[in-house]
Amino acid sequence: MTDTGGNERDDRLRGIGLPAVDLLGQFWSEPLDYTGTPARRSPRRTMVARILAAAICLIIGLLLTTAYRQTAAAEPAVLQARAELRADIDAQREQNAEMEALVSQLRADVLGRRDALLGEADQVAELHAGEAMAGFREVTGDGAVVTIAAGDGSQGRVYDRDLQLVVNTLWAYGAEAVSVDGQRITATTAIRQAGGSILVDFVPVSSPYRIEAIGPSDLADRFDASTVADTLRSLAQHGVSLSTEAQDALRLEAAREPQLGYATVEED
Repeated sequence: MTDTGGNERDDRLRGIGLPAVDLLGQFWSEPLDYTGTPARRSPRRTMVARILAAAICLIIGLLLTTAYRQTAAAEPAVLQARAELRADIDAQREQNAEMEALVSQLRADVLGRRDALLGEADQVAELHAGEAMAGFREVTGDGAVVTIAAGDGSQGRVYDRDLQLVVNTLWAYGAEAVSVDGQRITATTAIRQAGGSILVDFVPVSSPYRIEAIGPSDLADRFDASTVADTLRSLAQHGVSLSTEAQDALRLEAAREPQLGYATVEED
């Protein structure tokens, strides 16, 4: 049987200049040969590439060696500068402590002379009570100690607002005098965040934060049952720890007397 349709199609393709291609037949009659040997690279090009790679590795090695030597040479100077800075900080802290002790001694001397000039015991007692309530006189008494320790990561940090909440809660439950890490809280005290540190009246405090409060005998129990304490305890999974205990004979230092910037003393 003759395939006249196929012949006519091939004739039409030749008539318009296109070759007739039988792909399936060509595939079986002329299979592709994949066993041929690939063209070899020129020996010269291979040698140049190897030399180039070796040169690059050598240059990188020299750069790394130079950088290491410079870092190692600068390390003693860096360590010395760091040690000197720490020594300066420690010396400044000691000097500040000595100055604060001198200020406290002079303040006590001035207050003693003032009380002697007043003379009357009732007036002196009333003045002392007012100073104690304002936070500018040393006080003693029973109360509570709240200790907060920070954990790891941003979720475990203790912020200024956390200390503010603790202090305000203690005030609300009857505290008469409060201090944070030895810094007495007054009506003008600011507890604020400064970068990664917390400042209480511009004095840095650090974890664990110790909040002491003089107040009623059940002050520790009342704070421990507060929502603020529950909130802080919920951060235990992030490493934050909270402890509350009643304590006898707490002693809170007096706050530094503020300098008046706008108010003036009215003369009689």
